[in-house]
Amino acid sequence: MAATQTALSFLNAHREEIALGAGAFLASLLASMVVMTIVVIRLPEDYLERTENPPFLPGCPAWVRAAARVGKNVLGAVLVVLGVVLALPGVPGQGVLTMVIGVMLLDIPGKRRLEQRVLAAPKVHAAVNRVRARFHRPPLRRQAGSAGSSPGER
Repeated sequence: MAATQTALSFLNAHREEIALGAGAFLASLLASMVVMTIVVIRLPEDYLERTENPPFLPGCPAWVRAAARVGKNVLGAVLVVLGVVLALPGVPGQGVLTMVIGVMLLDIPGKRRLEQRVLAAPKVHAAVNRVRARFHRPPLRRQAGSAGSSPGER
């Protein structure tokens, strides 16, 4: 009984902080879901079949491409670090999703293969295609011989 009283008095004393933390959690959850949805529906349907990324900002001057690439990598690194912080116990937010978005922005060796392996996993692939179907986008096609794909599936 004393433990219940202590817990209730703690909740009453910290009502505003708890509400603020719950609000921050809900806001970050909603924001990460919106961003992930945008990323998933903007992926081209042949994203898993491509062996390399298309040129970054084709038709722009070289200095614009270089500055945009630096900015993209800085944003990616910030999101990965933020994702690690959000993944800590007791910190509200979607850490793993934030890290995934950050890694997608980074230009690092092996990133393309990692993205293809994760997106081609049967459960992830099915979830991504359900989201794409809601927004009337064609499903992502799997690379021949990728995880979970059957010979006739493309």
